[in-house]
Amino acid sequence: MNGPSEELRTEVERRIDSLERELAEADQRLPDISAWVGEIEEDVVRLVTRVLEECRRDVESDGRLTPDRTALDRDGALGVYAAVQAWAALASYVVARVYAPRSPWHHGLATAATKVVAVLGSIAIVLAGPLRPTAAALGAQSSTIGTQFPSAPLTVSLTFAG
Repeated sequence: MNGPSEELRTEVERRIDSLERELAEADQRLPDISAWVGEIEEDVVRLVTRVLEECRRDVESDGRLTPDRTALDRDGALGVYAAVQAWAALASYVVARVYAPRSPWHHGLATAATKVVAVLGSIAIVLAGPLRPTAAALGAQSSTIGTQFPSAPLTVSLTFAG
């Protein structure tokens, strides 16, 4: 697993910057932009779905993570853990830029975020696969991936005995 490419990270950052500018401009010009904010949220869903697709491709391309895999060594496990964290960070970046702290929710569209949360859940499921053997290889007692929308969209952790 390699984590998100620099190209994907740049693409995501540019698209979020553009959406943020569009929202700010519309907010200044229009008295009720709720329908338009819905379009922005669909763009956000598409962007987070793109992250999901690339994440899934990255996980599937790592032969060490197939069902017939051999155990990861410590360096391999640390690399996979870094990649898992990087994917979670990229998805979290998208959500944080759109929903916190400058949120379109003041337009009454808090419930529209359910599609974004569903995609975050899918990313968590994909990342849980490689996190399990990583936790075992590093001697962690447990691993978790959670969603806490929007404050900490995706969190990844390993727990070690003290």
